[in-house]
Amino acid sequence: MPSPSNDHATTPATTVSLLNLDRPKPHNPEAEIAVLGAMMISPDAATAAFSSLKFEGAFYRPAHQIIFDAMLALSADKGNASMDPVILADHLERSGRLEEVGGRSYIVQLMDSVPTAANIDHYLDIVRQNAVLRRIISTCTDTIIHCYDCDEDVHQLLDGIEQRIFEVSGMNESKDLLTIQPLVEDAVTYLEKLIDGNPDVLGLSTGYEVDRMISGLRPGDLFVLAARPSIGKTALALNIAANIAMGAKPVPIGFFSLEMPAQQLVLRLICSTARVSLSEFRNKTLSNSGWMDTLRACDMLRKANIVIDDTGAIDILELRAKARRMSNKHGVKAIFIDYLQLVRAHTNRNASRENEVSQISGALKAMAKELSVPVVVLAQLNRQAEQGEKPKLSHLRESGAIEQDADVVAILHREREKQLSQKEDDGAGLDAELIIAKNRNGSTGTQELLFFPRFTRFENKSRISEADIPDQ
Repeated sequence: MPSPSNDHATTPATTVSLLNLDRPKPHNPEAEIAVLGAMMISPDAATAAFSSLKFEGAFYRPAHQIIFDAMLALSADKGNASMDPVILADHLERSGRLEEVGGRSYIVQLMDSVPTAANIDHYLDIVRQNAVLRRIISTCTDTIIHCYDCDEDVHQLLDGIEQRIFEVSGMNESKDLLTIQPLVEDAVTYLEKLIDGNPDVLGLSTGYEVDRMISGLRPGDLFVLAARPSIGKTALALNIAANIAMGAKPVPIGFFSLEMPAQQLVLRLICSTARVSLSEFRNKTLSNSGWMDTLRACDMLRKANIVIDDTGAIDILELRAKARRMSNKHGVKAIFIDYLQLVRAHTNRNASRENEVSQISGALKAMAKELSVPVVVLAQLNRQAEQGEKPKLSHLRESGAIEQDADVVAILHREREKQLSQKEDDGAGLDAELIIAKNRNGSTGTQELLFFPRFTRFENKSRISEADIPDQ
């Protein structure tokens, strides 16, 4: 039996040897030659190759990558002429790389090696798949070596690994080059639908009339919902999340609850959806109709795809890792975070709070773009927001980085004192305002709402009538 010391004696070099990673990585030289040759004889083949292989390390042989990069560099100035072997050779000679790729004779040989470009898609697929395999091997090898000789925090290491895996996934996706004519036609169709209020061209609907200002929650956007404590920002976030997850076109959402346990979050969702008060259960005053409404709400929530994580004081790197898993495993289309000031930054001990918030908000914006989903993050306002005037952007705690990174900043405002004078069983709504203080792609303004503290629920003020208010 080997001694324990031998178990820990493995080094990066022996790891590579054990895994036999010193052998040539996957490649197909004939397919690479076929791609370059087809590009020289067919402009369409060149266009397809530029779209499919425009990433680092697409070709295994360095000479082939140099030739491809030269074609790409020339294409903007020369157009289809950039594929001409004479012009290509001249460009490589002036850049001092002609002999490096095998000289003029090798460039001509590439063109002569392919009689037709009809099979370009097949050639491209072979080259791209081998490039993906090589990148996976490199990522896994680097990961193994870093794990043996890790000089950074494990959370940072995991975040970096997951980010590189996502980059590898993107290599296998290609986009065609586009001309402006069909894009203009698509734009006109989009504008027509926008005028008609077609929901297909809007972001995810919040369920509130504020959608007219912000065009819904759009993929890649960072939406900040800010308020002072006990104003109802968690309630509004839950209402929006429920509207998305249980709307006319329900979609999966993820909810990070740093302050409230998952069970309590679900109880609030049930009561808000059913329009009943939790105190009615405690006081045993719930009516039969209220119980039936509760059961219907439970049935609706069972069918909804809502993923909850209630890790307290979560690290931003751990949050991003979990968000990626939510996206991969559950296909979430929107992520809610309650709330920003409870997220921990991964900084050194001497970093200021402003630096921490800057890292957090920047990471959340990057996460929204990486996952292509809207990220709704709740935030606290400072005490100055309660000094007589309506709250504004400068009242955000550590506001500089949040203002910069956010695409939309919505500030929830209402008179908190009116709720204090309201009886527990009072079902009347209280006036509230949702102030759109920043909107990168639209207008700013104020949307009036009604808040029902008894049910922790917000409604559009313009759509509420006496018949909509539950019996008291």
